[in-house]
Amino acid sequence: MKKILICAVPYSDNLGDGVIAASLAHIASMKYPEAKVEFLDIAGRVAFDESNLRGGGAFEIFQKMPALLRSAIVFAYCLKNYLLGWRRQWSVAVNDADLVLIGGGQLFCDVALNFPAKLFLLSRLLRGKKVAVVSVGVTAKWSFWGKFLVKKFLRNAAPVFYATRDVDSANNLHAFFDIPRSEIKVVPDPALVCASAFSEELSPDKKWDVGICVSSLDALVMNSEYGDTRTSGSAEFFSGLAEALQAEGARVLYFTNGAAEDNKILAEISSSRAAAPGFSFVVPKRPDDLVALISACSCIAAHRLHANIVAYSLNIPSIGMNWDKKVESFFQLTDRTQYLFGLSPRREELKASVLNLLNEKNADRRRLDELKTEVIAGTHALI
Repeated sequence: MKKILICAVPYSDNLGDGVIAASLAHIASMKYPEAKVEFLDIAGRVAFDESNLRGGGAFEIFQKMPALLRSAIVFAYCLKNYLLGWRRQWSVAVNDADLVLIGGGQLFCDVALNFPAKLFLLSRLLRGKKVAVVSVGVTAKWSFWGKFLVKKFLRNAAPVFYATRDVDSANNLHAFFDIPRSEIKVVPDPALVCASAFSEELSPDKKWDVGICVSSLDALVMNSEYGDTRTSGSAEFFSGLAEALQAEGARVLYFTNGAAEDNKILAEISSSRAAAPGFSFVVPKRPDDLVALISACSCIAAHRLHANIVAYSLNIPSIGMNWDKKVESFFQLTDRTQYLFGLSPRREELKASVLNLLNEKNADRRRLDELKTEVIAGTHALI
């Protein structure tokens, strides 16, 4: 094995995707230490810090468009970029790959045809290559055209193995895309091994008692398979929780997972009177920044799935807030559903749970070790 190509979104501003990609590369290198592991970002990025529209006014306008119009715009955008540049770049990356891994993250989801379009266009270059689908999330919310494009991807790429990161995703892959259930393995999220993949970045000290992962609740709901949900103001929700915890003597960090829409909410909080002395505000720029930040907290509270997964891997207790089936599935997988709340729970209830966790570690370390073993052994069996 000379070259392994991981196709996902490793350079996404949602740094959880970068943590997944780096962790998957770490696992692959454990089996093939001499192989070169490279990344292909199916959004056409070649580095971090590439601009996008999600944090600005254009994103707000896009959210209000009819679903069919949003899908048409996204597909046209992807096709234009494929014809003008992606096809050439991707061909170079794919041509000498001995193994192509499509994996990590919620790649099989349909938000305005975003991933279906990109996977379909990539698949045109994968014919004849050895392709494995590894630890993907698969939503249960599909449009006709989304299913059509993903089926085209599967036909063109003809994966030799299929693995999803949870049972629900396996069932969805079978139900919507006719993959025999017996052929689909369940291999948990690669980011469960991020403590090893990012061992040099971990903080030796706990600088903060509580890390609050700020998110745009509206953006989360738009991407949720639960359907439309009423949300409270994002800035007010997070600043209220932080102030309540600080009043109890906690050292509080506001951070994001790097996504532009989340950074916009954090900027709103930091520029308001809610940004009282004693709070810290940090926006990570790279996946290793995100892991390092979380490692410096004694406890975190987060909606974002991979903030919770990173914390769990580092044996840092976390409170999760549920906005999508994938978050619920992770807390079920780790036997921690008692620490999972709704989208915007009552402040006093949430504060009490966070404070209770401050003096705890993840009680079931054995479960974490079992899951890490499953991730490594399961991935190695596929590649």
